[in-house]
Amino acid sequence: MTRQRRIVIDVLIDSDDHPSAAQIYERAKLRMPGISLATIYNSLDALVDAKLVNHLHPDNGPSRYCPNVVPHIHLMDDNTQRVIDVQLKHGLTPQDVFDLPEGVTIDTMEAYLHGSIPDKYFLENKS
Repeated sequence: MTRQRRIVIDVLIDSDDHPSAAQIYERAKLRMPGISLATIYNSLDALVDAKLVNHLHPDNGPSRYCPNVVPHIHLMDDNTQRVIDVQLKHGLTPQDVFDLPEGVTIDTMEAYLHGSIPDKYFLENKS
């Protein structure tokens, strides 16, 4: 684990908005002024490959990154583009939630719910 990768992970853990690589870069520069955008992308690629970070592919807009690697889906506010994690109810797996063909196994899950998230959610969930 390089110092740069540690900074990228720390930025992600400290973020509640599933930032893009450009947003991670801006935040990482505050912690390590000499860090480059290429280093951010290389670090993100390595962290995704190591399954320490999820790479999100929203329908519209840039890729985003999520440090939560437990199976979950994302709720995107269509007005503000804010994204929050939505956990599966305790004890449920993707196989319990979706009507999958027999024998199918799920390795990763990326799904989006679209709607609007009240501002009070973000105020109540600030760390």
